[in-house]
Amino acid sequence: LLLQERMPRDVALARPPPEQTTEPVESDSLVPEAQRRYTSAHSRVPRTQLLSNGRYSVMVTAAGSGYSRWRDVAVTRWREDATRDDRGSYVFLRDVRSGGVWSAGFQPIGTEPTSYHVSFNEDRAEITRQDGALTTTLEVLVSAEDDAEVRRVSITNAGDRERDIDVT
Repeated sequence: LLLQERMPRDVALARPPPEQTTEPVESDSLVPEAQRRYTSAHSRVPRTQLLSNGRYSVMVTAAGSGYSRWRDVAVTRWREDATRDDRGSYVFLRDVRSGGVWSAGFQPIGTEPTSYHVSFNEDRAEITRQDGALTTTLEVLVSAEDDAEVRRVSITNAGDRERDIDVT
């Protein structure tokens, strides 16, 4: 029966095909519509982003927590708790001279940063925090070809003294 069905004629299109557009495209409209931005790790219910290639999945919260799964196997431990949001894989940074320790996201250390920005895009989650003169950016994405996640940490020093940072 499925082979005998006819294609629907009156289907609503979300966007017209490129050949039917006559207006020039403005740069403001090129921002992906699925992008969500937050300026705090705190919310009543954790804000989340799910990244997946169909086999490997990563869930990231705005606080930097979350889990990783490969098919039906839990790669990281996870316990859903909307009040704590403190489980997942974390990247820790340590200032060698002062001994200060913080995480690339808000959790699990929970130290309040100078500024905090989270961007959830279709293909990645990006958490940027500023602690004094240091800005840390954590990007999380899932490979489209392989069953793997990528976490990239970038550190920018806007201060006038040299810093030695260990990342674990």
